[in-house]
Amino acid sequence: MSTDANVRGELDQDLKDLTLQTLCRKYAGEASIHRNILMSRGTGVTGTWRDFRAFLGDIGTRPSENHVLVLINRLERTYGPGRARWMTPEEQAAHEADFDRLQAEKKREAQKIEHEAAAIRRAKAPNAPNFGQFTPMGGQQVSFTDVAKKLNIPVAALSKTMAGGRSADELIKRAASAAEVINTEATWLPPDPTRKANFFEAFRIWHMQVQPQFSRAATPTFLFLYIALPVMKECRDELVDLDLWNPLGQRAMNARDSHISWKKYCEFMPRAQVAMMEIPIYATYSLLSDLDALCERIVTAEKRFREGPQKVIHTHRAA
Repeated sequence: MSTDANVRGELDQDLKDLTLQTLCRKYAGEASIHRNILMSRGTGVTGTWRDFRAFLGDIGTRPSENHVLVLINRLERTYGPGRARWMTPEEQAAHEADFDRLQAEKKREAQKIEHEAAAIRRAKAPNAPNFGQFTPMGGQQVSFTDVAKKLNIPVAALSKTMAGGRSADELIKRAASAAEVINTEATWLPPDPTRKANFFEAFRIWHMQVQPQFSRAATPTFLFLYIALPVMKECRDELVDLDLWNPLGQRAMNARDSHISWKKYCEFMPRAQVAMMEIPIYATYSLLSDLDALCERIVTAEKRFREGPQKVIHTHRAA
């Protein structure tokens, strides 16, 4: 049986001794493949490979009937030295899979470079809108995912917290000020650990949108009242519409006690009462008689926290 070295030695001798016509007859299979790539539409052939002798010398003899000539980079579509080799169908499939993987990696790397370049351009214009998924932080370009981890918030919340030209470095400072006002042992917090964790996550996201001058007043207690009091007001109004707010008779009282709005109101009421005592300016209000006025005041204050001072009509209870 001839070895690969013997086959190559015989080919090298034939390339020297045989005429082109004789060479094409002896290596008819390779000559047919060469002719096909010369005539194929949509592909090209480099100058040296237009000559069959040079083509055969570079590519070698076809190892078996099962082998085909495959372009190494199918995106180039040009045959030439180092650009094609003999492969079996199995080898071709493995090569194509590896080629696709490498192309995907190159594309991701190019996108990363593009995003980093865009982040650098954005850093030169602080008020420009965010672009891509990279942003300056601490003098380096970091991904939005890393920023979100640093801030301890979901990455989806960054679009809201970074609105208005806020930089990642500014958000880091705001996150630090938010941590200073968090009291994880507050008695008005929900007892369920998951609800408590969700509330503090919402608080961190909200606090990053607060104007720096209001950071000390924008406490978790304030946010809880901002969330809870409108819910209590809505529950009360629904019960009033159903004539269940001040029920007359045992049947009406039973209907009120089993109503979802009453249960929700009663769940918030003691917690809201405790929370109000932590904010002196709200401590004088009554949740029974002043709920509407208190809701209006807190909504106005929350808007001022986020947007700055508002033009409002001042009264003795103006926010």
